[in-house]
Amino acid sequence: MVTCGLVIEQRLFHQVTGEPMKFLTIADRTGIIETELFARTYRSYGLNTIRFRVLESPPRSNLTKMVRGHSLRVLQAGKPRCKRGTTDDATERRPALAQ
Repeated sequence: MVTCGLVIEQRLFHQVTGEPMKFLTIADRTGIIETELFARTYRSYGLNTIRFRVLESPPRSNLTKMVRGHSLRVLQAGKPRCKRGTTDDATERRPALAQ
């Protein structure tokens, strides 16, 4: 499942080991989901969470059902791919649907 949406909240924390990790709240037209970038992923893709207002997470992410909704463990995060016939600017201005 590819997840793509507008980042509406970011919270930086530290794991027990002292390494930084980040929680993101991502929204699209279908709803809102809470995501986690643990230390290893945050080292690789943390800058993308600041650089791009809209993020895409490829199918390698892990979805966990919680008591009150779902949580998504993100393994990779980056700029969304553009559909044919659109420009990069248009993609950054509007949230994309979760697919």
